[in-house]
Amino acid sequence: MFKKDPCLKMSSSPHSPHHVIQSLISKKSLVLDVGCNTGFLAKSLISRRVICDGIDINEKALSIARKYCRKVYKRNLYSHKLNIPRIKYDYIIFADILEHVPRPDLLLNNARFYLKKKGTIIISLPNVARLEIRLQLLFGNFDYTSGGILSEDHLRHFTKKTAINIIERCGLSVTNIIPTGLGHQLGLFPTLTAFQFIYVCQLKNN
Repeated sequence: MFKKDPCLKMSSSPHSPHHVIQSLISKKSLVLDVGCNTGFLAKSLISRRVICDGIDINEKALSIARKYCRKVYKRNLYSHKLNIPRIKYDYIIFADILEHVPRPDLLLNNARFYLKKKGTIIISLPNVARLEIRLQLLFGNFDYTSGGILSEDHLRHFTKKTAINIIERCGLSVTNIIPTGLGHQLGLFPTLTAFQFIYVCQLKNN
């Protein structure tokens, strides 16, 4: 699915999206982790008796994720469909995933059919409006890098405003927005300081 597909580990920073997201998940929940990689989120939730299923394209990573996930599915998300058994989940997680697909709106629309009526979709997306990106643009630069906000693997870029717009167009309501990185630590000027934003979403008309 992605140009680079390493086996990842959970970030050690308490302000990373992985740590913030796990704190949002209730005990004894049923979770679908889209882009689960090695299943590090599932591993971190075992003590809460959370059951996780995972989706990823990386077979090597999935071989590790099988230790922590109830079920794993090898899928190419460029199809914009999850293509898994129609199970209803309490939480569906898209942690730094939607920026890698051509049509994240189509994937979000499909994900709604796997969400319980009172369920929650949690999305983290890089913040292209962060201060250093704005400064680069001021001088006419928009250079891709091997990682980070302008990673060469990113097909789409989002500000907080554009992210909210695409989420709401997919029949979801944003109930909470949490900045990560420096934005999470300071709580000041998050649009300029946040490396990512985490969007907590529910189905509209719940």
